[in-house]
Amino acid sequence: MFELPSLLIVGAKGQLGYEVEALAREEGFTVTALDRKSLDILDPQAVAAALKEHRPSFVINAAAVINPVEQDQPAFAVNTRGAAILAESCQKYGVALVHVSCAEVFGDEADQLLRQETDKAVPVSPYGKSKLRGEELVRAALTRHLIIRTGWLFSARGDSFVRELLEQARHQRCFQVADGLMGVPTSAADLARVILAVIKQLDSGADGWGTYHYCAAEALSWAGFAEAIVAAARQYEELCLEELQTCPQQQLPGRAMPLNTRLDCSRILDVFGVHQRTWRTGLMQVIQGYYSWTP
Repeated sequence: MFELPSLLIVGAKGQLGYEVEALAREEGFTVTALDRKSLDILDPQAVAAALKEHRPSFVINAAAVINPVEQDQPAFAVNTRGAAILAESCQKYGVALVHVSCAEVFGDEADQLLRQETDKAVPVSPYGKSKLRGEELVRAALTRHLIIRTGWLFSARGDSFVRELLEQARHQRCFQVADGLMGVPTSAADLARVILAVIKQLDSGADGWGTYHYCAAEALSWAGFAEAIVAAARQYEELCLEELQTCPQQQLPGRAMPLNTRLDCSRILDVFGVHQRTWRTGLMQVIQGYYSWTP
């Protein structure tokens, strides 16, 4: 019987980490899931100890700092130095690393192009810059690495736009969303599916290390995604929300996102046979999950 590789998931309490752990256990992987309280990835000795204790075949780095109180580079150390420490330890102990990055490593051009893995990355936000630097450090430290860039990740947990919008829509008549943004929503559960499918192939000897893009199918605007969330939620309850008001993202709190975060996912299809799934199915599952545990 084929034995699945053992996994160590870092950032296990986040949107993606939660879904990767749930699906991996369901599929029969041996899983160790650590959150930031269980493992400080900025501590090289702690990381080394975790690898020696659990002896995983793969580490999945789903840890990330997105919106720290201070929007400066030191605040994003988990995305940079943390990624480097994981990669260096994996290289030392012969462990492969799946490192999750994002479409925000690209610039702010308002074009209609799909971003390819080979396109020049020129991030404009501190978050995007930190994720790009993390990628560079992983590549420099570790041969057996897989970097997966995604975009507009969503779930019903944590710092999710879906959760934020639903909680506001239940109590407010108006909700403001950024205008002019184009991308592709991707459910955390869908990305978890892709990560585990690729790991199985790499563990079986596939020679596919490197950088890949994955997002769901069907691009739309950020405002259009908000409309889809509200429409799905109204199947479960009457919302207080009456208007989704678009405005320049500079007028809204939080980090500024690139105008175009659409990704070309042809390489991951060509190498691993991974097909994109529609985000609409994932959204309906997330909405159903949200109402199953929200009073």
